[in-house]
Order: sequence, then C-alpha cells, then structure tokens
Amino acid sequence: MMYISLKQSGCVIKHLGLMIILCMGLSACDVNHTESKDHSPVSTTASKHENNSIKNNSAVKTLDDVAGRTFLPNNSQDQIQKLSGTSLQYVGRYHTRISCADTFADCESGEAEYILNLLADGSAYWNVIHYGRIGTKDGAKSAAVNQLCPTLTWKVDDIDHDLIIHCPTSDVNFYFNIDSARLLSVNVEKLFYSDYGRNREFLEQNYFVPTKAYILKKE
Repeated sequence: MMYISLKQSGCVIKHLGLMIILCMGLSACDVNHTESKDHSPVSTTASKHENNSIKNNSAVKTLDDVAGRTFLPNNSQDQIQKLSGTSLQYVGRYHTRISCADTFADCESGEAEYILNLLADGSAYWNVIHYGRIGTKDGAKSAAVNQLCPTLTWKVDDIDHDLIIHCPTSDVNFYFNIDSARLLSVNVEKLFYSDYGRNREFLEQNYFVPTKAYILKKE
C-alpha cells in the first residue's frame, strides 16, 4: 500500500482546485460567445429596420416635395382635342381697361389693364398691368388669386353660348358672354349665382367681385 504524505496531498488538492477554476472559466467564455452569436442576428435585423425606416422617411419627404409642384400647365394632346372647331375661333388675346376707382382693378390710382389669353391647347392665362402711380398694395390681390389658380382652362358652351374659364385647383368658374367673335363680356349673373354661389364666395374671400359686365376686346 502506498502512503501519501500530508505535504504531497496538499499539493495535489491545490492543483485540482486550479484545474476546476480553469474549466469553469472556459465554460463561461463559451456561454458568452454563444450568447453573442445568438444576439447578432437581432442586432443586424434592428439595423436593417432602422435603415429601411430612414429610406422610407426620405421617400415620403420626396413625394411631399413633388406633390407641391403638381400645379403645372397641362399642354397635352388630350387637352387640345377637347376644343371644338367652334371654340378655336376664339383663340387669342383679349383685354380691357378698368379704372382704379373700382376695387376690381386692384390698384390705388390710375387704371389697370386686364389681359386674358386663350390658347389653342385649352389653357388660359390672365394678367393685370397697372398704369399711373403704382401703390404699395397694387396687384396684391391679383397675385393671391394667381397662387390659388396657377393653371386655367377654357371652353365654349355651345348651348348657353358663353365662354367658361375654369380654375381646377380651387374648382371655380368665371363666365363670359360671347358678344361676337371678337368681344367677350363678364357674365355677372352667372358669376354671382351659378355653381351654388361658389364662384362669388371665392372672389369675395380672395379678390373683389366685379361691379359691372366689363367688355374684353380681342386684338
């Protein structure tokens, strides 16, 4: 039988203890490494989700920017085909002068020239030119209406024999009597009372209601 001294037994116990501690440390490292692997896909997924969110937000912002630029003149062939042969004879430039004493002229003194252009593609453009002393408020209301109606279209109603200027953005109409091939006059009655009064309300809120049936002559 073999006997181990106390000194030798103590040394063995000491080495066994070190080995146990070393094994426990290695096991802990393996566990941490495994957990790290388990969490890595989650982190990757989260990162992808954040990136997608950023891209989506950028896309929405871009669409909003584009939406703000939708009111552009439409000169497409489809719009040209909407005009009848009868309507095409009214294509041209019409104008009239209005005294600044009438608020409809949108000026402080002198007079203003109203210009209406009817184009062959079915679009219309109006402009106001002021003569005399130019005030600080001259044309302010006209500019506001131009912002509310950045594009205009026109057509001839053969049944009622009048010409309609339509503002698609604000969904309002402006009516003119066709006095002849070269003369148009503001149809005040239709402007006031047709379309459930929507046109007059639009003018009262954003501009001035005309007080008379102004006549526009074709150049």
